[in-house]
Amino acid sequence: MSSSLIRVIRNIRRVGLKDYFRQLNAIGDTKYGNLVGVDRYGNKFFENTQEDEIHLRTRWVQYKEWYYDVSQIEPGWHGWLGYLVDTPPNQLSPEQKTVRKYPTPEVVPNGTGTRNAYVPYSTVKPKISMWSPTVKERTA
Repeated sequence: MSSSLIRVIRNIRRVGLKDYFRQLNAIGDTKYGNLVGVDRYGNKFFENTQEDEIHLRTRWVQYKEWYYDVSQIEPGWHGWLGYLVDTPPNQLSPEQKTVRKYPTPEVVPNGTGTRNAYVPYSTVKPKISMWSPTVKERTA
């Protein structure tokens, strides 16, 4: 308990109060590390390998906007954050970078919960149909 409290206080002093609350809101923890790079959308990527961080939790992103979505990260940076590659995309030569045309060359924001949300439709005939009663006149 005391080591985590000391770590939090140390990180508040390093990053400042504004970035402390921003990190607490975004990732639920306070971290301090070196700025590795900035992508073309303004997201900042950090890494901390010096401190007492938990293994595989030493890389993180600080999104440009307060409202963030994972789809706002470029694929190269996404691979670096997930430890698929050790070299960040801004340190690769142009020959090493691969830009795929599929699905889109630009980042498309996630439209879940908006009018741009993907809504699948069914092309299969339903197995169950609604019952529609037919009313006939009674004969006495």
